[in-house]
Amino acid sequence: MRVLNRFRPALLLAAIVAVTSVAFGADPEPAPADPAPVAESSGITDRLFLAFAQDAAIVTSQWWEGQLEFDDGSSGVPVDVFLVRGVVAFRPVKSLEVGGRFGFGQSSAPGTANNDGTGATDLDLYGKWVFSNALENTDFTAGLLFTVPTGDDTAGLGYNAFSTQAFGGVRYRLENVVLGTHVGFRLNGDGKYQGQDLAGKTSFELGVSALFPLANRVSFVGELQYESARFDNPSPGSSLGSDAATQALAGVNWTAFPRGTFRGAVGIGLTDGAPDFRVLLGYAFHF
Repeated sequence: MRVLNRFRPALLLAAIVAVTSVAFGADPEPAPADPAPVAESSGITDRLFLAFAQDAAIVTSQWWEGQLEFDDGSSGVPVDVFLVRGVVAFRPVKSLEVGGRFGFGQSSAPGTANNDGTGATDLDLYGKWVFSNALENTDFTAGLLFTVPTGDDTAGLGYNAFSTQAFGGVRYRLENVVLGTHVGFRLNGDGKYQGQDLAGKTSFELGVSALFPLANRVSFVGELQYESARFDNPSPGSSLGSDAATQALAGVNWTAFPRGTFRGAVGIGLTDGAPDFRVLLGYAFHF
């Protein structure tokens, strides 16, 4: 039953792709064959969801996004969470992007009502240098991602642990698809989650992605991401915090306006360290 529940979002994904193809497939304006000038001169509006910071892409000038997200808990993360989040990014100089994300959430822990709650999420801050068109049709990036433990760990909205990730990423542009990958190493401090102490350790992250144009202003996003366990749990008989997080996500970017993009995605967790499934909706204002 748990496996079937994890693949329920696949039906929603199929509906999203079908509706999008019908709604936008008749657009007479063809997609640009070579997006390289966009990446180098005016920034990229087709951004990833899971690896927004680590992606080898850079905004035009500024990015302001509001998101709504629902995460269905797993045995490794035993909390259902509804989030309201903001994502921002700035381009202070030609090749530098800085940004972050912060949110507010409401959690529900089945069977442990005393751990339900509302509060802030952790604050993520990042900076990266993007080497646009460093090789033909290829962009690179390198940067750092910092997590500040502003989230309420008793309500399952954070791990009460500082962390720092060093990452590098690549985008390779083909005629009909943009392929991407990134790797990262995260140093995790000791933390706490719903009353249990967690011993931080170094984790490894690997992600791959693909962006497919469906119409002139619509693209399909596919992501697969793995991160090894961030913590050891010293509590006997518990695996909380010590599971790897592997997740797959599929979504759509629709740039409906010159400075506005609707974004939606569904994801499934493939290991207990990730939510069983998630649904994410957002709107980004960029210029």
